[in-house]
Amino acid sequence: MRYIYSFVTAFVILLSSSFAMAQTPVCDGLKDKAATQAQSLLNEIHSYGCCTDSVANCLKNADTCKTPVFLANEICRLAGTGKADDAIKTVIANRAKAFDPNTKAVTIPVRPELVWGNPESKVVLSAYVCGRCPYCSRHIPKLIRVLENTTIKDKIAVNLRYFPIKSHDNSTPAALAIEAAAQLGQAWPYLIKSYDNFDAFTLAKIPQWVEELGMDKKKHSELMKDASVRANVSNSKKEGLTNGVVTTPTFFLNGRKIDGAFDADSITSILEEALEYEAK
Repeated sequence: MRYIYSFVTAFVILLSSSFAMAQTPVCDGLKDKAATQAQSLLNEIHSYGCCTDSVANCLKNADTCKTPVFLANEICRLAGTGKADDAIKTVIANRAKAFDPNTKAVTIPVRPELVWGNPESKVVLSAYVCGRCPYCSRHIPKLIRVLENTTIKDKIAVNLRYFPIKSHDNSTPAALAIEAAAQLGQAWPYLIKSYDNFDAFTLAKIPQWVEELGMDKKKHSELMKDASVRANVSNSKKEGLTNGVVTTPTFFLNGRKIDGAFDADSITSILEEALEYEAK
């Protein structure tokens, strides 16, 4: 019995020591089942870029190669939320594609009036959204609020692109309202307000929200009928179709599509990693 106890104690110490090698606060904060799951995945999943060994082994060179640190934090965070192994592996695999230089990058226009963050940034997250997409209404405001509480908020650009989906009622008027607000310098405040009040939306609400945001509702109404506003929305939709957009929101990192479903923290981590690359 004493031998068994000693063996178990030694195994726990070894596992804890091995896990501590992760050298990331997110990983070191895990306990029990989540810690065991994360350590297994760190040993199994391979990094990319500056190191292509397992994430666990690549962490040994974290001083000169930061990619495994981002990956370890993401793996451990997702393990802490209870995600299954396969789901975590898929997130990391899709993330790798967004950073793969062999992944095709498309050209996506960046208009300063449609940018949240820094319009001059070299790290651009283009987001194709539908103004009447229920998933967008939950995901986009949360992403912006997460980014608002980070140190990268003034270093990255979130580039708004329109992709009204026909099956969503009033998707075109909703897009026209956002573009009209953009021309009045209020694209993102209007977008977030419309998403925050998603279930209360009616066409009659548009001028009310416009006025509440301090815009000239008469001018906004005129812009919604303007041919150039409609053309900007239409061109963005065509552009999205050309770039393979099917659903919303769809994200592109510097022109490379980010496949799969990513939560706000995952997107933030991707942007932080992209900034690390740009700093070199």
